[in-house]
Amino acid sequence: CCSQYGYCGKTSEYCGTGCQSGFGKCDDGKSTTTTTPKTPTGKISTNGRCGKDNGNTVCPDDLCCSQYGYCGESSEHCGTGCQSEFGQCKTVAAKNPGKPGEVSTNGRCGPDYGYTVCPNNQCCSKHGYCGTKDEHCAPGCIKDYGKCNVYDFKTYKTKPATSFKYYEKCINENEWALTYDDGPYEFDMDLLDLLKKKGVKATFFLNGHNMIPVYDKQGQDIVKRIYNDGHIVASHTWSHANIEEISDEELVEEMLALDIYFEKLIGKRPAFMRPPYGAGDGNKRVGETLKKLGYSAAITWNVDTLDWDKTGDIDYALSVFKKKLTTNGKSNKKPAISLNHTYYSGITKDILLKLTEAEIDYMLELGYKPVTMDRCL
Repeated sequence: CCSQYGYCGKTSEYCGTGCQSGFGKCDDGKSTTTTTPKTPTGKISTNGRCGKDNGNTVCPDDLCCSQYGYCGESSEHCGTGCQSEFGQCKTVAAKNPGKPGEVSTNGRCGPDYGYTVCPNNQCCSKHGYCGTKDEHCAPGCIKDYGKCNVYDFKTYKTKPATSFKYYEKCINENEWALTYDDGPYEFDMDLLDLLKKKGVKATFFLNGHNMIPVYDKQGQDIVKRIYNDGHIVASHTWSHANIEEISDEELVEEMLALDIYFEKLIGKRPAFMRPPYGAGDGNKRVGETLKKLGYSAAITWNVDTLDWDKTGDIDYALSVFKKKLTTNGKSNKKPAISLNHTYYSGITKDILLKLTEAEIDYMLELGYKPVTMDRCL
């Protein structure tokens, strides 16, 4: 079985909850332990969200809870990554198409909901909900089943960057850029307090609608605090999209939707971005599009803490720093960009802060100078 974290094995940890059926067996009788599906118990969701990141709420009406915490009955909800603790997980038969263009009467829309179209100029979100908010109309919106785009991206003025380059490390010896992906998230304010205490500036690659949306007050407060504390605000796309798998038009929408929000919140647009999953690194087509939008650099990393996979394991993270940045126990002064996340499954405030402090203390002891991305490049 292929576990939810991408490891192969035969126990219930691999073959049970979160098992990726597209890449191996799942609960096929070959696992060394037997798992019996349980009826999910807990508080019933009333807003279409579910799972441990949404108050441990359970989907109603035998709906499935997707890997991203949405209730539904499509293959995206009930298939790979489905959370059996918070809803049903089952094989979904292909649905008979409804009449294309039939108007939705229940607030649901798109191919998984009878091919119905949203009424009253509403947008159909990527999860099949009708509405007029950014969560419905922003990138990911299903264009054939309602209105899309909060903004007219074609008329939005952009100034091309004078140059564009992909980077995986800083350019100067003995400099280290501490970076975080996937915010805004609930522990960001605590992280900012710690960074202020340690006197270290970082670079935050933020999403528009991944965890805490930038159109919510909590998300906006986090973005403003990051900027006002002297850290770098950078883009990680609106919806954490794989930019190598989307069209140029979709890439423009992913970038500009977030740019416009940043401009509203902090008065400027970012010059740097990080491709989600590191996908598209070195891609010429992607680079040309980003340059036209005013981006001067796409940033990956050369020190990966694997915090998301190791649940913030300090010993593992520091072993990577040691392997990459020391020779015979002493600093080799090689420039570095380290990858961390402010959200992943299993993260806690304590895990985030302890790993951050350990990284900072280790790098300062080695004699490295912490820098933000503008200085790094």
